[in-house]
Amino acid sequence: MIVRIPLALVACSLFASAQSHPSWWTYASPNATALVGIDWQIVRASPFAEPIEAELWGDLGFPELPCLHGARQIVVSSPDLLALVSGNFSGGALRDQAAKKGLRPMTYRGVDMWFATEKGILSVARVNDQLVMIGEPKTIEMAVDRSMTDSKNYSPLLARAAKFTQKDLWVVSSQLPDDLANRFVPLDTETEAQAFEGSLSLRSGLEMDAVFSTQSEQEANALGDKLRKAVPTLPAIARELQVTVEENSTLLALTATREQVMAALRGPDPVATPPETIKVETPDQVEHVAVEKVPTITEKPVEKPVEKPVENVPEKLQVIRIVGLDDGPREIVLPKPEKKNPE
Repeated sequence: MIVRIPLALVACSLFASAQSHPSWWTYASPNATALVGIDWQIVRASPFAEPIEAELWGDLGFPELPCLHGARQIVVSSPDLLALVSGNFSGGALRDQAAKKGLRPMTYRGVDMWFATEKGILSVARVNDQLVMIGEPKTIEMAVDRSMTDSKNYSPLLARAAKFTQKDLWVVSSQLPDDLANRFVPLDTETEAQAFEGSLSLRSGLEMDAVFSTQSEQEANALGDKLRKAVPTLPAIARELQVTVEENSTLLALTATREQVMAALRGPDPVATPPETIKVETPDQVEHVAVEKVPTITEKPVEKPVEKPVENVPEKLQVIRIVGLDDGPREIVLPKPEKKNPE
């Protein structure tokens, strides 16, 4: 059986062989099926910062530590989720921030680690002043163990990812769908491919390139047709997406200005309500004249005065006081006058 290798992948492989990736990427699991790289210094100042931050510190479970938000670069591998974060982690800032968040400190084989006790939040390990790892405790420990050996068993995805070191966001996957890759590839989750790689540049707007590799040219054409049919349903910024097929690879390309990106994220302008009109007929013509809508004035209900309850004041008795008697003053209480019924 003759296996046809896509020209795009041949070119990518030759290009990658001439480049090398940063050494800290080798902490990724050799069994990784997907890698996602983010130049966080660039992305956090771009219009895409909010949705990507929501993925990292939201769904993926990065701990809310300020030093991580100030990182330079991030590489995430899966299915055993492990994030490698480069930045400035010298001094006690990481330790103090982890303590404030309630992460439990410990040391594993000389590496300082902080375990998260909250469900859905990942743990952190400080490899050195420039690198930390984020993941489940067991995943971090396995990465530390690999770093202590002379094994050169690295993920084959690293060689494919090497050519993207100058890109702001990139994804390399051994197949699609993939749980990690699909988070950063905004396409139908049912899109299938034997391999995928794509990248974004955000420094002067948006430049996107992606390659889907399939098992045959027929599958590549079917995928290309599917993506072309989906283009009209995409947001306005993505409707200039170019889809081409080369042997058993489907290629995507998109370019947009920064203004187009900002307009797409803002959404459409609100639609103005048309003015009300009335039909006016004259002997010469019929026209619709706009009518100025008079705001409705809502009258406040008149409040009835509150009647105070009448207090029952006891009637004052009439008393005659006689003085100068031999036996002293004497008081005579007069009887109450009888009330006459009204006729």
